[in-house]
Amino acid sequence: MLSKKTCLLLGAGASKHLGFPLGFELRKKILFELIGQKDKPADKLPADFSRSGEDLQLFYDRLAYGNWSSPDAFLEKHREFIKTGKFLICRTLAEHEQPWGVTSNGGWYDRLVSSIHVDDVATLRDNGLSIVTFNYDRSIDFRLHKYVENHFGLDSSTAWEILSEAIPIIHLHGTLGSYPETPYGDKASIFERSQSINIISEIEDGLEQFRQASTLLNDAERVVVFGFGFATDNVNRLRFFKEQDQDRREILIATGRLRGNVHDTEQQEWLSKWGLLPMKHYWPQDCNGFLDRVCNPFS
Repeated sequence: MLSKKTCLLLGAGASKHLGFPLGFELRKKILFELIGQKDKPADKLPADFSRSGEDLQLFYDRLAYGNWSSPDAFLEKHREFIKTGKFLICRTLAEHEQPWGVTSNGGWYDRLVSSIHVDDVATLRDNGLSIVTFNYDRSIDFRLHKYVENHFGLDSSTAWEILSEAIPIIHLHGTLGSYPETPYGDKASIFERSQSINIISEIEDGLEQFRQASTLLNDAERVVVFGFGFATDNVNRLRFFKEQDQDRREILIATGRLRGNVHDTEQQEWLSKWGLLPMKHYWPQDCNGFLDRVCNPFS
């Protein structure tokens, strides 16, 4: 049972232990996929590649030779490729939705489940846990659902109903398909499902999901942040991180290891905009490393 009312704020790094790629890795995977497709005649391409009506060759060139940290960042500047980009993002991520991966390499998900475990399912809500995620994948939904279903011997629909009431999970930018109606790991109708996700610029200020997320974050006694990149628009919409009052907010952030051309001083300057300090609010650890080397926030 969690000792404090806790809100988890999750970004791409939070599901890294299951093989889901970070932004720069997702870009590479998409380009690798297109290497085998871009020089083929249109009638030889898989059907979904041509459904957007967008120029696949030009999409490849723009993504490959521009300076983009992620496909999402690319689409922010090249909205003419929004349908193709969303499809390729979701298709790539869907390949990593593997139920066996959640059971064989549960990582910090397993430690969270152990921390919120109760003897009586009716008291699950007493943990005071909530989850706000920017991720399209449904791995955290799947893991918690299967815990409630199988530990307490419930049917799937009853387990999901109980979980939804006890632990709210808000996907701020949409998902790879409404869960559990679209099963975890399902590979069907990816193109249709992909068009419902949202990149940053498609989110309207004041959107209901962000209002709910802001309420959960501000009501929490402890906020745990895993794998979140702190994009300015996303931070502002959450209406939680502020330069003042940080001493009264228990915020624990695992930033992950620095990659690419990001220097540690740049990261410190970036996070200091919201009053966040190294080794007080954030640590350069991945999620599992944070639990092993810094502290267990699920206590």
